[in-house]
Amino acid sequence: MSIVFLTFFGVMIAVSMLTAPVLQMSSAHQRALFEINGKDYLFVVGSANEPLYVDDKTAATLDAYWPNATDPTNTRVNGTQPIIGIEDMLQVEVIAGDKNMTSNLEPAYGEVGSYESETFYPTVATTFDYRLYGNINGTAFDVTFSCSPAGEQGISDNSTVQISEGVERKALLGGFGCPEERIGFPEPYISQYKINQEINRTSN
Repeated sequence: MSIVFLTFFGVMIAVSMLTAPVLQMSSAHQRALFEINGKDYLFVVGSANEPLYVDDKTAATLDAYWPNATDPTNTRVNGTQPIIGIEDMLQVEVIAGDKNMTSNLEPAYGEVGSYESETFYPTVATTFDYRLYGNINGTAFDVTFSCSPAGEQGISDNSTVQISEGVERKALLGGFGCPEERIGFPEPYISQYKINQEINRTSN
């Protein structure tokens, strides 16, 4: 067995080990197929750095595609194309209970058709909603995506739903996880939010 073959084999193993976790993390998102003013759009929504834990750095993420008509919910099928310019059409509102944060969507570095909100850090384990709203080529768009404790196993719905004038949802698949408490070892993990609460309580 030649040195060249062994080197190639080693490189291939290393590449597969590096890419496998990325593919797994990127699947923990929710895919929604919309018909907007007579044209299909495939949106993939989730959080950066899933699974997501309290005090993790994250952002709301959106991947936008022109889908292949023969397999419109598949982001990897030939003919699927990224949509550019979404940052000029939509904003995102991050909602947790009665708290909200509005952010522009900015193109993700080096990834055509991928967009991110401002970075934020979940402070408690709770349900997050990502509301995408704005105007897509002359049609008002306002849709909310909610995290699921089941993560990517969330939803499988191929029914057609009228969202608003000119906007139909044709499929909703998968899901993205909600922030979870960290597991501490050998001592329990205490979030920054709980530490601040304790400091404020003792200082009063």
